[in-house]
Amino acid sequence: MKKTKWLVILCGVMSMGIADAQAQMIQWTDRGYLSVNFGIQPQSRDFTEISAPDIHDEAAAITVPHHIGSGAFPDFAVGYRLWENLGVHVGYSYFSKSESPTLSAQIPHPVIGGQPRSATASAGELSHSESAFHTHLLWMIPLSEEIEVAVLVGPTFYNIKQEFVETVSVQEGAAPYTTVSISGVTQVEQSETAVAFTAGLDGTYKLTPKFGIGAFFRYSGASADMPLSGGGTVTVEAGGIQIGGGLRYRF
Repeated sequence: MKKTKWLVILCGVMSMGIADAQAQMIQWTDRGYLSVNFGIQPQSRDFTEISAPDIHDEAAAITVPHHIGSGAFPDFAVGYRLWENLGVHVGYSYFSKSESPTLSAQIPHPVIGGQPRSATASAGELSHSESAFHTHLLWMIPLSEEIEVAVLVGPTFYNIKQEFVETVSVQEGAAPYTTVSISGVTQVEQSETAVAFTAGLDGTYKLTPKFGIGAFFRYSGASADMPLSGGGTVTVEAGGIQIGGGLRYRF
């Protein structure tokens, strides 16, 4: 929330300053634009999955530390002028990462209750993805014949998918069963939607009256509580600070 507040303030201050200069400059005359971008999500995220599947008629405890690293994503958008410098901006971006964490488990004893044994194993490859649909109002500020800056605010709708460890298969040691190993891991994918408030700037430098290059900066953070197979939930975040650039077409 603090990051969002300061980004909104920053965008407001910048747009006020640019708007003052705009009074002596040209107006936005294009009907709209298309943009194709390559973006970067620089922050990484960590969260811990703790589930309790039933093994030997007793609840086990499986802990999986997740790390979602930074990475790149494609970004596509179309903007359309509604009235004077006011318009709408609709876009789509997709971010995905994979990880291979090591899980730790407390496996119940097959004969004696309340006597769990420790084991570790690879959780395998787990995927994380974020599909984002951006629906923003924009205020276009032409600074010259070649340079335009758009201030963007509005909601972003996320579909967040995350793979978790559903349960594990165990291999018991010899009696009296003081040791146990994990022989297999079952994964499950969860999907939830979330809505974020997004604020940002999108600048364009026109190489010709129709074609140009541009860059964007925005903050769009969301989170979703996802259920775990063994009970409980875990909060998975999406979005955040996003920067990038690409091609622009004015029509």
